[in-house]
Amino acid sequence: MLAQIFKNSNRLYFAVAIAGIVIVGFLIFSKPDQDDKRALRILAYSSFVSSWGPGPVIAEMFEKRYPEIKVTFTQADDAGLLLAKMRSFRVDIVLGFDQLGRQLAKKSERWTPHDISGSRYSDEDFLAFDWAPLGFLYREGEIEPPKNFEDLLSARFAGTIALQDPRSSSPGFQMMSWLVDEMGEREAFDFLRKLKPNVHSMSGSWSQAYGLFTRGLAKITFGYMTSVLYHRLTEKDDRYRFVTFSLPHPVQVEYAAISKSTQNVDRAKLFMNFLLEPETQRVIMNKNWMFPIDPATAEGTEFEILMKQLGDNLQMKARSPLPFEKFDADALLKRWGEAVL
Repeated sequence: MLAQIFKNSNRLYFAVAIAGIVIVGFLIFSKPDQDDKRALRILAYSSFVSSWGPGPVIAEMFEKRYPEIKVTFTQADDAGLLLAKMRSFRVDIVLGFDQLGRQLAKKSERWTPHDISGSRYSDEDFLAFDWAPLGFLYREGEIEPPKNFEDLLSARFAGTIALQDPRSSSPGFQMMSWLVDEMGEREAFDFLRKLKPNVHSMSGSWSQAYGLFTRGLAKITFGYMTSVLYHRLTEKDDRYRFVTFSLPHPVQVEYAAISKSTQNVDRAKLFMNFLLEPETQRVIMNKNWMFPIDPATAEGTEFEILMKQLGDNLQMKARSPLPFEKFDADALLKRWGEAVL
């Protein structure tokens, strides 16, 4: 009998404890966020929101203009992970899609029009805010640069090339797509198999691969032409060089978009407009190290000089997206895994 009483008591205590947890959980999760009336939640890739990136400065500028709004960033390691991340977090704006990300996002999610007209490279849902050509970079005096893709197979590059995994990195997918676009799918993957001995590392993000390169652990990496200006202007290091091939180079355009699920449409549209203002574009140019979407922003700067060199010396893929829509991304990534991993 006593045992039964204790057993019943334990059940009662257990039931009370569970009820308490449920009630507390309900109160916590049903309680409105005190900052909800002010919050603007933005998902962006890590280098954008880092302390040295443009995100914190832009947020401070925006909040000074609109003190009733509080900008909160959520970080994805690389732009290639933005779609996966947005499904796990409550966000109003996703910032950092490239052309491939835009294509995938259009297919898998719904978006709110930003209502900004006349912006270069943009459409009604995806607003372009910067861009840059992509290719290979090296440091002068360390290694003789490659002349073309085939030259990258040379034994002098053995174990020297830092690349990015296209499954998680947008520059990584840009490189793979560039190869397929230029060579054809079969030849491109044959090339990747032959390239293996020269690959130093295959990182999950651009920042990881570029960090290996800047620390001298790799001699060549795939990245942005505009990174040359970062080293020249910030580090006073003029050794960094961008390799110009005779064939057209890909161009990465970065986009921001408003989630269809947001309840903060007006705040989100204010921020989208703010991204294109000259002062904001200058911050993006000087801290994200990309070309501004408005060429006037670069007037009188090293970026303008580099833009003019582009026009004279570098062919680009029509300064627009690589034709990602003609690629089966899933099939390409599967083949890449078989060829490279």
